[in-house]
Amino acid sequence: MKNIQLTHILTMLSLLMFMGCSSSTKSEFNVLDYGAKSDGQTLTTAPIQSAIDDCSKAGGGVVLLPKGDYLVGTLNLHSNIEFRFETGARLIATTDLTQYQRHNTELAGVFYTEKADNVSITGKGTIFGQGMKFMYPDSAKVISGSVLDYVRQGKNLRKVNSGIGDGPLYPKDRFHQMIVFSNCTNVELSDFTCIDSPYWCFVIVHCDRITVRNLKIDNNLVIPNSDGLDIISCSNVNVSDCYFSCGDDAIVLAGYDWHFGDPGFQRITRPSKNINISNCILRSRSSAIRIGGWDQNVMSNYNFSNITIFDSNCGININIRDYAGIENINFTNLNIETRLHTGDWWGNGEPIKISAIRGRDTIPGAIRNVHFSNITCNSENSVYIYAAPECTVENIDFTNFDFQLKQSQLDQIGGGNIDLRPTSVPEKEFYASNTPIFYVENAKNIRLSNGTMSWGDNITQPYFTAPVEAIDVNTLSIDRVTASPSPANPSAPLVIAKGCTNLENHINK
Repeated sequence: MKNIQLTHILTMLSLLMFMGCSSSTKSEFNVLDYGAKSDGQTLTTAPIQSAIDDCSKAGGGVVLLPKGDYLVGTLNLHSNIEFRFETGARLIATTDLTQYQRHNTELAGVFYTEKADNVSITGKGTIFGQGMKFMYPDSAKVISGSVLDYVRQGKNLRKVNSGIGDGPLYPKDRFHQMIVFSNCTNVELSDFTCIDSPYWCFVIVHCDRITVRNLKIDNNLVIPNSDGLDIISCSNVNVSDCYFSCGDDAIVLAGYDWHFGDPGFQRITRPSKNINISNCILRSRSSAIRIGGWDQNVMSNYNFSNITIFDSNCGININIRDYAGIENINFTNLNIETRLHTGDWWGNGEPIKISAIRGRDTIPGAIRNVHFSNITCNSENSVYIYAAPECTVENIDFTNFDFQLKQSQLDQIGGGNIDLRPTSVPEKEFYASNTPIFYVENAKNIRLSNGTMSWGDNITQPYFTAPVEAIDVNTLSIDRVTASPSPANPSAPLVIAKGCTNLENHINK
C-alpha cells in the first residue's frame, strides 16, 4: 500500500514538473516555428506577426528572433510582449513600400505599436533600415531660395566644388519613422542596434514610463531626416548608456500633438515631463540634442548628465516656435564639439543655442530656468541665446564652464552666420551675425559664473568680435570669468553691451 502511495506521489510530481516545463515553453514563441525564413531575401512579415499574435493570445511572453536575417515590412507588437533578438539576429526593412502600414498620412516602418502596456524590444540584434536604397546617391541637397538674401556669403553659402560634401542626399519615396510606439505605457528598449534608417529611427509619442538603455543607432550621415530617438509628448522617461550617430537630430524631446501626418501622432493633449538622459555619446548633422519646436504640449523637468557630443553641426538646441513653453532643464558634465558643415542641414556650428521666435501665427511660449554646470565647448560658432522682442527667455545660467571658439576651415563658405530655422520670420531664418564666444539678445536674468573663454589659433575674420556680446538684456551677471580679447579685434572690450540694464560685469583678462 505504501509503495502504491509513493508511486502515485512520484507520478503527480512528474506531471507537475512536466506542466511547469510546458508552461515555460509556451511563454516563448520562436519565429522559426511559424515558418519565418532567415535568408534575408524571403519576405517574412506574416510568420513573425503570427508568432507575435499567438504570444498575445496566450497572455504574453517572449517572441524570439534567432540568429539570421529576416526581411520584413511593418510588425505590430501588443501588451505583455518582449520581442527578443538572439545575438546575430537582424531585421531587414524591405524596399517594397507596399509592405508598410499607413498610419495618418505616412507609412510606418518596421515596428508600429499602439496602445500597448508592458512591451519591449531587447537583445543584441540589429534593425537595418536600408536607408541608402531610398536615396538618390549622386547629388546633395543645398540651401536655396530667399534665405540666401540674409547670409554673409549669399549664393556661395556652403558651396561645394565637387562631390556631395556632407550631404544630405535627395530622398526617394520612403517609409517614415522606422520604430513607432504611440500611446503606450511601460516600454523598454535595450541592447540592440539600428542602422541606416531612411527617416527618423524612433518616435515614442504620447507614452508614459519609458526605459531606453544601451541602444545604438548608427545612421548614414548623408541621409536627411534620419533622427535618432524622438521622444514626443511623453513623461517619466529614462535614457542611458546609448550611442547615437545620425544624419539629423540625435535626441529630440518635444511637445508636438501632431507632426505633418507622421505615424503615431494622435493630437493628444499631454505634457512632456520628467525625462532623464545620461551617459550617452552623440553625433549629429543637425542638433545632437534638440528640445522643442512646433509644440502644443508643455515641456518641463528634463535632466541631462555625462553627455559627450562630437563632430556635430549644433550641440544643444532649445527652441520654441509655437505656444507651448519649456522650463526647468538641467545640464551637467557635458563635453561639446561642434563644427560647420556643408549641405542643407539645420545649425551652423553652435555648441549651445537657445531661441524663441515665431514659427506660426501664435506667440511662442516661454523658455525658463535652464541651468548648465561643468560644461566644455570647443566650437566654430557662438553659444547663442536669442528671443524675439515679443518672446520670453529668462533665468539661464552657466556655472563652471570652458568655452573655446575657433575659426573653421569652412569659414569662407559658412562662417559669420546664425541658423535659427525653422521660423516664419524670413530675415531670422539664416542670417549674418557677429561671432563672439557668447551672444545674448532680448533675454532676462542671464548668469555666467566661474568660467573661461578662449580663442583658437588663426582668428582673423572681423566678425569674431569679443568674448561676450549682449543686446537689450535685462539683468546680465558675469562673475569670476576669465577671457581675452578677440585676436581679430584686440582693442575691443571684453564685453560689448548695447541697450542692457542691470549689467554686472566681473570679467577678467
